[in-house]
Amino acid sequence: MNGLKDPIGIEQIELMFSEDINFFVQKEVDERSFLQKLKMKHFFAIPSLFMKRIYRILPPIFKDLFFWAWVPHRAPASKFFARTRYAELRTLFDIKLSSLTLKSVPSKLLDSVKTTFDAGFYSSNISDISELDVFVSDVINYANPNHAGARPYFKDGKNQKIEGSMSAYYDFSKEDNKKISSFILERLDKDYNFHLSALAGYKCKLKNISYSLGIVYGENSNSEMHQDTFASIAKGFIYLQDVSIDNSPFEYIEGSYKDASFRSSQTNKAVISNDTQNSGATRLRGKELDDAINRHKLKTFTGPKGLLILANTAAYHRKGSHNSSKPRITLNFEIKRRGLVSKFVINLLAIVKFKILKK
Repeated sequence: MNGLKDPIGIEQIELMFSEDINFFVQKEVDERSFLQKLKMKHFFAIPSLFMKRIYRILPPIFKDLFFWAWVPHRAPASKFFARTRYAELRTLFDIKLSSLTLKSVPSKLLDSVKTTFDAGFYSSNISDISELDVFVSDVINYANPNHAGARPYFKDGKNQKIEGSMSAYYDFSKEDNKKISSFILERLDKDYNFHLSALAGYKCKLKNISYSLGIVYGENSNSEMHQDTFASIAKGFIYLQDVSIDNSPFEYIEGSYKDASFRSSQTNKAVISNDTQNSGATRLRGKELDDAINRHKLKTFTGPKGLLILANTAAYHRKGSHNSSKPRITLNFEIKRRGLVSKFVINLLAIVKFKILKK
């Protein structure tokens, strides 16, 4: 016996990637019947599916009138409203609602959390992430990869395939989600949830967080500077490797979430020009990108493995350039998205509870 252990976790993925990249893009055919695939969560999703079906058949101007508070309604559907302040006022309203999270923050933490809200991101470090290796090794065996919106082409209307592009995201099981949440919370400051809530726009709970393993190589549609939607939503990453400027660092335009005028103008421009690929999640290119960086500040997150980043991805952000022979591997987490009405109710209840406990 040579005493060498089989690689696990990140080391295992890097080795597998070097031997066969197709492992991360192939999907097994699920031969189960429709009834066998049904789970309880699918029944809870019926109201949402019904709403989406209604949304699809409505004329554009009615979508704007009846779904103004719905986060999936990311941009004006009609050119009529795209020529008004509709998008800007929705964004300003969301900023106001999201700022209510600050009213349930203890005074000793308020300055720090407000800085997070204004900048649009929060970062910390977890010194030892070796315990995550077992979850990483397991998930690539029990979950099928998906692209999670990272397509192998830029959303410029050409749909030209990017050679060497690979994106694979594996969703962790419900049980592993709980264990990963516990792992993270045990290693971060107790004020972590205040920062997370400020970025998500509502008082978050652990059950609102879902995790996935992200394996990315080369460029993809997320390499372009873009926003996810008009309203605050929070996403996070933990670097599972050291990430340099050459290994797709996360990049973010600091403070751009609160620039309602600029963001809405880009959205309206896309709607009026029939740029359907960009109207909901606008892309910045050329002069518009330069203007955004000049108006604010480009933050590039390089750092060691264990670097944790939370961000409000309603602001402009992107996956940095990839010039490495290895894939970038991250633990990704996304916080459940809430509509404007839900944010108001949740934040109002959180404020009332905070005021009562404070007395």
